[in-house]
Amino acid sequence: MKEFKVAIIGQIARWKGQDVFIKAAKLLHPKYPEIKFLLIGDVLFEKEEELQFKNHLLDLAKDCDYIEFLGHRENVLELLKDIDILVHASIREEPFGRVIIEGMASRKPVVAAGIGGPLEIIEDGVSGLLFEPGNYKGLADEIECLALDNYKYQFLANNGYSRFTKMFDIRNTVFNIEKLLVDCMEK
Repeated sequence: MKEFKVAIIGQIARWKGQDVFIKAAKLLHPKYPEIKFLLIGDVLFEKEEELQFKNHLLDLAKDCDYIEFLGHRENVLELLKDIDILVHASIREEPFGRVIIEGMASRKPVVAAGIGGPLEIIEDGVSGLLFEPGNYKGLADEIECLALDNYKYQFLANNGYSRFTKMFDIRNTVFNIEKLLVDCMEK
C-alpha cells in the first residue's frame, strides 16, 4: 500500500471527536504503518477545559510518530489536496459541517459520524461513509475499507464531488435563489 494520509480538520474540542480519530489511528497503525494521521486545527478559546482536552490528545498520541498535529491553518483547501481521506468525527450534533463539503469539493472521500448535519450531507455508501458517533473501531473499519478498495475510494470521491456540485456549490445556490426570486416576482 502506498503512503496514505487521513486527516481530521476543525477546532480542538471534546465534542469534535479528535480522541476518536486518534484511537482509530492507533488501532490501524500496527496493520498499516504507511497510513499517516493528521490533526489540523487548534483550540479556539483558551478555556481550561479545551486546553485540558488538547493535552489529553497530545498524551493519547504520545510516541505515535504516525500522528501529526498541524495546528491552526488558513490554507485548508491547499492541505486537502495532499490528503487521501477526510474524517469528521463529532460526537454530538452540529448543524452543518462545512469541512465535509470542502472535502467533497476536493474530491476526497469523507468518513463522518452519523449524527446531525452529516446525515443530510452524505448518502452513506454513495457520497461518503457514516459511522456510529464515538465508535473508533467503526471509524477504523471505514478508513481501512477505503485504503484497501481503490474502486470504492474512487466511487465515493466522485459521487461526493457530484453531490457537492449539485447541492452545495455556491453558484448553484445563487442560481436557485435568483430563479426563486424571479418566479415570485412574476406571480
